[in-house]
Amino acid sequence: MSNERTEWWTEDGERHLHVTYDDRERLKVNEHYQTSVPHIYAAGDVIGFPALASTSMEQARVAMVHAFDLKYKTAVAPIFPLAVYTIPEIAMVGETEASCRQKEIDYCVGRASYRANARGQITGDLGGELKLVFRYPDKTLLGVHIIGEIAAELVHVGLMVLQSGATIDVFINTVFNYPSLGDTYKYAAYDGLGAWARRAANRA
Repeated sequence: MSNERTEWWTEDGERHLHVTYDDRERLKVNEHYQTSVPHIYAAGDVIGFPALASTSMEQARVAMVHAFDLKYKTAVAPIFPLAVYTIPEIAMVGETEASCRQKEIDYCVGRASYRANARGQITGDLGGELKLVFRYPDKTLLGVHIIGEIAAELVHVGLMVLQSGATIDVFINTVFNYPSLGDTYKYAAYDGLGAWARRAANRA
């Protein structure tokens, strides 16, 4: 059966439709998540990366909005968080140090430990850590990486800052509840600001 054929009839009169796929048998879709058969849409694992529940639901919403001509959601956000629901939880969004080096992006890092955070001490999660990766010299946030209690929830704070194209100064200028693990963003930003200052001094 040809991968390019989209419709045929069997001898007993049954109509069959065939959507095109790639060499790994992932369905091919356009920006509206339409397959090669326009009234058939596909989303999620069957179309490949990123194959996450969160992105799959958003892809399906874009498809539904297009199918019913509702016009209120036309694309899935290009930046999305990842989480591993282990103990401790692990979550990330955006660039890593490795990807920054690969892309030749000049960057700095700021870290804050749960051990130094009052809520981290209360919960007994003393091994947790939050890391910010941000561009030098303009301090634009590039990535957030967290390991520890409620990492999958905390990462959304960084996601919103990342999507807005803001700098780590947002965290420094924000008031976080105390005690809260969200406060680690502020102290990771302060740590990053120190790294930024040392970099600037070395280049002066």
